[in-house]
Amino acid sequence: MSVGAAMECRIRNDRQSYFALARELAHAQFILADSELSCRLWQDVADRELDVARLLHLLYGGWDVEDDEEMLEADQQFLSLKVV
Repeated sequence: MSVGAAMECRIRNDRQSYFALARELAHAQFILADSELSCRLWQDVADRELDVARLLHLLYGGWDVEDDEEMLEADQQFLSLKVV
């Protein structure tokens, strides 16, 4: 596997992790209103050292977290604004 292909694979897996956590958090917070589950999920975010701003953008940006295309657009939007 080339370096570029490996990086693309990592980015895709990373993105899927953010999408999955955003969906779990949305379900815990907005559907179940389960503060204990929400706390555990946010602790998982912290333990994995994920970008909280990126998750907040996905959760509170008005995107449909169940729509892969909307989530991809939202994530690309966020990443294009991020200065490294």
